[in-house]
Amino acid sequence: MRSAFLALFLICLFALPGFAHPLDLFKKQPIPPPPVQSVHSANLGALPSGHLLVVYFGGSEEGLPDVCIYGNLYDPKTKVWSPAFKLLSPTQLSTLSKSYIETLGNPVLAILDHKVYLFVVGVSLGGWATSRIYTLQADLPSLLTQKPHLHFISTLSLSPLLNISHLVRNAPLPTEDGGFILPIYHELATKFPLLLKFDSKARLQRVIKPNHLTSQLQPTLVPYQQCALMAFRSSKDTHLYTQTCKDLLHWNPPIPSNLHNYDDALALFNANHETYLVYNAPLPNASSSRSSLRLARFAPTSKRSSYFDPLAILDQSLEGEVSYPSVLVLQDTIHLVYTRHRRTIMHLTLNQALLKAL
Repeated sequence: MRSAFLALFLICLFALPGFAHPLDLFKKQPIPPPPVQSVHSANLGALPSGHLLVVYFGGSEEGLPDVCIYGNLYDPKTKVWSPAFKLLSPTQLSTLSKSYIETLGNPVLAILDHKVYLFVVGVSLGGWATSRIYTLQADLPSLLTQKPHLHFISTLSLSPLLNISHLVRNAPLPTEDGGFILPIYHELATKFPLLLKFDSKARLQRVIKPNHLTSQLQPTLVPYQQCALMAFRSSKDTHLYTQTCKDLLHWNPPIPSNLHNYDDALALFNANHETYLVYNAPLPNASSSRSSLRLARFAPTSKRSSYFDPLAILDQSLEGEVSYPSVLVLQDTIHLVYTRHRRTIMHLTLNQALLKAL
């Protein structure tokens, strides 16, 4: 119903004299893929040059040795994506880190003080449960020429014993001191979220455990009121939890929302002084929850403090998945990238005026 309403709304809106052209309000396009069979887990960042950079992993199949990290540049003036280029291979990371890396996983960008940092998941043996998070810095001029040069910074040390089973997925949250909070998760055994506090030089200062929930992965967080709002991917039950904080060290208890999560990635973002969620939910008669990618507005009340108002279906497919969203808000435009069928990374742009009218 919401999807049909959105289509009708667009038709009526575009008929108004003097209103913006439809392509200025809503556009969806595939990002040129690398010459591989599968791509997944995109993350989006804004470079100091004004270009957008999308990063993702690609190869014959997730978890295999030929999986590398790829990127594309987007020119906001021409609204055209560059061809894909390789950012990092397992062999390169093995050489830089002086440790054996069998395959690569989720990449995440952190951009501050005109520096581009790349956090990437690397696996030596045994699958994602034995993964580590590696930090690199990209030389900006080399990115713009699509011949990236990366400097290795560190393997994040997050446990005094076995420093394994840590993964990253969602974008960092800038902090007032010029640093950022990077949401990560621990995937071995109980599966729980963690927050990493970095200073303005991208040096790790503190590891924060915001709650005692289990089976909660891939936290996403945005500024909210005086602190932040966080949501989680649920790996066992179907509850979609949210959590707010008094400050970044003191979090309120997590609360189940009115939405469900079926072990799917999700992304919070702020626009128009509101908070929104991009998430998955199954289409009627669909076997997969990833058959539709949806948009909801966070609309808590005195009786329902973790309530989302579903707004629209952004994309759908009965033949494969539309999943793993990453959102970047720049000026009056929301940029969304996501996986479609594990074959393509899609780029959807949505004008804030249209979003506000939903």
